[in-house]
Amino acid sequence: MSRITLISSDGHVAAHMGDYRPYLESRYHEDFDAFLIDYRKYGVVTTDSTNIMNRLDPDVAAEWQEKVTNTGRLEASWDPARRVAELDREGIAAEVLFQEFATPFLMSSPTHAATLQVAQPTDDQLSAGYRAYNRWVSDFRAYAPHRWAPMAAISLHDVEAAVTEIEAVKEMGFSGIALPALPGDDRPYQPQYDRIWAALQDNDLVVNIHVAIGSTLPSYTQAPTLTSARAMVGADIFTSVRNLLPALIFGGVLERFPRLRIVFTETHSDWVLGALQRMDHSYDRSDLRRDIREVVPMRPSEYWRRQCYLGSSLFSRAEVAARHRIGLDKMMIGIDFPHSEGAWRFGTREYVKATFGAEHVPAVDARKMFGSNAAAVFGFDLPALDALAEKIGLDEADALTPPEVQPTYRGDLDRPLIGA
Repeated sequence: MSRITLISSDGHVAAHMGDYRPYLESRYHEDFDAFLIDYRKYGVVTTDSTNIMNRLDPDVAAEWQEKVTNTGRLEASWDPARRVAELDREGIAAEVLFQEFATPFLMSSPTHAATLQVAQPTDDQLSAGYRAYNRWVSDFRAYAPHRWAPMAAISLHDVEAAVTEIEAVKEMGFSGIALPALPGDDRPYQPQYDRIWAALQDNDLVVNIHVAIGSTLPSYTQAPTLTSARAMVGADIFTSVRNLLPALIFGGVLERFPRLRIVFTETHSDWVLGALQRMDHSYDRSDLRRDIREVVPMRPSEYWRRQCYLGSSLFSRAEVAARHRIGLDKMMIGIDFPHSEGAWRFGTREYVKATFGAEHVPAVDARKMFGSNAAAVFGFDLPALDALAEKIGLDEADALTPPEVQPTYRGDLDRPLIGA
């Protein structure tokens, strides 16, 4: 092949909030109409101009407005035809799809989570909103089903209802779920959740743990500035989802459900090195009582190798260089369209050259991280995508050649390894 088959492990789609109404059961319409009044005042999604201006420096926000918003690229968030055009433009054959950070009855956003307490939905409303999203994204996917593997939005407040929805989304063609924050102080190893893990395992659905979806967004009211609050939120949301790994391993979930597949998405990749070394040390050499083997008969790193993967959005150059230490068969490129931190923002080709090309990654390694790992995990038809990539994919020889000048724009390219 002369072209790259690139499958993004991280993409987001969302309807305009009002467009979810037909997908909601009619008994929720009155409450939803009332919710929309407040949403129009306070609600934002990550790519809204208000959120962009709050997050980015003025010159960067102005560039975003000019090159992204004004050119209509954000229409790809809700319009499948425009999405296909954007994927083709970027040389992306397929995507794993997640919800945005606002679904019916849920107004939390990165901006509000930092400083503002907003009304939270009832458990019943939250579940209804997630069901509406799932049915909307199922219709979205129908435009080009071979190019998208959606992750279902699921609430775990009602285990019976969650199992029913898991079985429903399997029938709709979903590839997995986006694991939500568990209710209250619950933990994933508690017995009531075994029915969830069993249903996911039996239906061959991936458990995808995405940053900010898999944890409750904290609030930092009265922070010195909005930016300082965002920095604290950013630290919390990475730590909280990464901490699910020891809970799943030492809590015995991966032992009890050996065919369950776990993907950590947009959590970066390098943290796994220290996390597994520490957990193996606790298991092998520390003062931890040996009866841990009654719950976890294998070393933690063995469960990781058997069942876990990384939706590595976004790769830094250092992570690409450390791919064999982190796990070449575990890492899957993520482009994070349409978020402002995404690799697409300055051009997917330029991003790939500045990471894979700059590190002289051989094609045999790159193909795994670009596409074949994701195809195996999420069930994409790789031969069909290979044929598509021959038409729209990046030129492999060009993409794996270092750029003439390494980009200097801000972002994740030069993010250092944890502990480096």
